[in-house]
Amino acid sequence: MTEGTPRVAERISTGIPGLDTVLHGGLRKARTYMLLGLPGSGKTIFANQLCFHHASRHGGRVLYLTLLAESHTELVGNLSSLSFFDPTLLPNAITYLSAFTVLEQGGLDALAELIRKETKNHQATLLVLDGLVAAEEVAPSQQAIKKFIHGLQVVTGLMGCTTLILTTGRGQGLRAEHTMVDGLLLLKQRMFGARAVRELFVRKFRGSPYLLGKHSFDITQDGLVVYPRLEVLAESGPPPGPPLEAKCALGIPGLDTMLSGGVPQGSTTILLGPPGSGKTLLGLNFLAEGARRGERVHYFAFYDSPERMVAQAAGIGLDLKPLIDRGDFEVSFRPPTENLLDKLGVQLLDVIRTHGVRRLFLDGYDALRRAAIRMPRVSRFLAALVNECRMRGVTLLYSVEAAAAFGPEVAFPMKGISMVAENVLFLRQAELDSELRRFVTVLKLRNSPHDLALRELRISSNGMEVTGTFTGVESMMTGLPRTTARSEPRHPGGGHQGT
Repeated sequence: MTEGTPRVAERISTGIPGLDTVLHGGLRKARTYMLLGLPGSGKTIFANQLCFHHASRHGGRVLYLTLLAESHTELVGNLSSLSFFDPTLLPNAITYLSAFTVLEQGGLDALAELIRKETKNHQATLLVLDGLVAAEEVAPSQQAIKKFIHGLQVVTGLMGCTTLILTTGRGQGLRAEHTMVDGLLLLKQRMFGARAVRELFVRKFRGSPYLLGKHSFDITQDGLVVYPRLEVLAESGPPPGPPLEAKCALGIPGLDTMLSGGVPQGSTTILLGPPGSGKTLLGLNFLAEGARRGERVHYFAFYDSPERMVAQAAGIGLDLKPLIDRGDFEVSFRPPTENLLDKLGVQLLDVIRTHGVRRLFLDGYDALRRAAIRMPRVSRFLAALVNECRMRGVTLLYSVEAAAAFGPEVAFPMKGISMVAENVLFLRQAELDSELRRFVTVLKLRNSPHDLALRELRISSNGMEVTGTFTGVESMMTGLPRTTARSEPRHPGGGHQGT
């Protein structure tokens, strides 16, 4: 390193999936961090997951010092069910030590001396101080706590030991000691109706950038898993412009003709329509056409399991099993229950970035909306996903359920359509001559000529087909058409062209 070159701080990986991404590489070595959270928020699991990872993967030595009355036997017993727990690391690589009695009898000075002595004796590279609230209760003043933390930083810093302090924060907002540490991380559990959601928030992190905002996390059998927000993970900047002639055919006779060959490559298309209008089947045809052309495609599903999806496609003569077996047609499924929007974002980015997909069908928007605990986030989430797909040349389709199957209004369930899609295909059913008839029309197709007509969409055991327009009929878009003469579809070719 030459004089004047910025020193790159050595990092310590936390071993908590997603957290190193939030922290841009992990904790900085020999720095002091504070983890705040109410009881039950996950502080103890967080700290021990870090300890076992540090000892097993980095070969570090850990001193876990508790100021609480809980016995170590009970603590270790609670941890033993988690996958990261390794009893062979105890007590040499990881040492648990209670300082409850020392603190109670000798106060902060005795505690500081114990930390100095034991950190040196164990040659600890990671120190966890669990229960700062107990030290605050015996401290004669706030100044004494500040002095204690400052002394702790000096001692552990000289020894090259990274320190993590656990505390509840006592619900008093920002305190003086919070300003002294190098990093402040908060764990919160919030209630939204009957639903509980856990969130991590980095309030400060000296000497390094980090991902801003609140990030969801789970506590699983493997410990904590953090899901960084898609909005801060997705690619930003202007997308590369694909050639205007590059089109992705949907593989449905008549519809590709309406679209002048298909949707533009790397664009995003909304399939808008009520239940039963054919959105899912159209999306599957779009993926199958890509797989037949040698592209890797992915079906990101919420409503139909892979088995049901394959059977549903087979019912219209679409055999997906050979495409799935050879690996070109990928399927992932998650039930539309209590999903986390950030978790779905991490999964979608993984599909786009590591699977090499060229076409993606997200079925559907309503599951994303239910996964969000803050409704305004959904449009920003989608905008980030759309831009990621544009940057990587992935053609995205996603289905959006219309509010009403019949009626004079066609309402979009989100605002700012131009931000979340270049193209919109509208599918609907209408009663005509005492029969339900499906139709499709192009509401929007950016930078490409397209047919403006309403054309019949037929679904049969032989597949999907878009045929002619309806003559002698008006108000089809309302779902309540009026017949002025006998309605018969006429063949494609009579529609108008537009941009």
